[in-house]
Amino acid sequence: MSSSASSSDGLSGGAVGTSGGDGSISALFSSSDSGTSLGGVSSATDSPILLSGISEAEPPVAEAVEQVAASDESGDVIGIDVRDEGEQANLPEIQGYDWAPYEPRTHATRFRWGNDLGDLVERTKVFSDEVEDGLLRVKVCADNERVCHGKGEARLDFFYVYACLFHDLGLTVPFADWQMAVLRQIQCAPTQIHPNAWASMQAFDVLCRAAGLTATMPLFLHFYKTRPTASKGWVSFLGANKSLLTLYLASYKGFKTGFFKVAIPGKGRRYIFDE
Repeated sequence: MSSSASSSDGLSGGAVGTSGGDGSISALFSSSDSGTSLGGVSSATDSPILLSGISEAEPPVAEAVEQVAASDESGDVIGIDVRDEGEQANLPEIQGYDWAPYEPRTHATRFRWGNDLGDLVERTKVFSDEVEDGLLRVKVCADNERVCHGKGEARLDFFYVYACLFHDLGLTVPFADWQMAVLRQIQCAPTQIHPNAWASMQAFDVLCRAAGLTATMPLFLHFYKTRPTASKGWVSFLGANKSLLTLYLASYKGFKTGFFKVAIPGKGRRYIFDE
């Protein structure tokens, strides 16, 4: 189903097209060869989350994970990769992202230390019950990383997420199949979607379950449309005719600096890729 476009907060521009030899498809957020780690989906594996990059050997756990946190919310033991933690004021700006809208390429994360992420995962359920301990990890971002950046020299595939998706909206990784299908259909990465738009998807899921219906991508996009614009960095949903639901927050503040990475070791790929 096509999506006519709507966005109060907008979307970065860029045409959709194939890139590289790995068969990845660039999403709208990626309009340069640098791409974004969330900006494509492997046609070979049909990833349910928009990802770029190819499968790589999993580094030893002792090298990749230096902290673990037990979630009070779920009881999960979650590995935290802290190799890039710390206030590193002298890190050079990563070049090649002038195409990205101003805000996504200028906001650094406030989760600069492993303890910051540890506090988050202790209070908030990040991974769903189906994810076995240690098979997906949260990872601290370097001080010069931005949500529009690509994989670079990272050894593992990963994608960026905003913390508010978990502590405000109750999402868990992996996202629901129909939500992943929406991301594929509108060709957006999870961090391209405004939190109010994620709230619309979460509320739609609850509404469908209450009505005894199965939430699907075509059903959701029957009621909601998107309108990409080149000047802003986040996509919002508007009701196709009349909105089913009101906004979660009229002014959603503070989410732009609250991002981290979900890293995907080899054994965790089954939760993200259809392999």
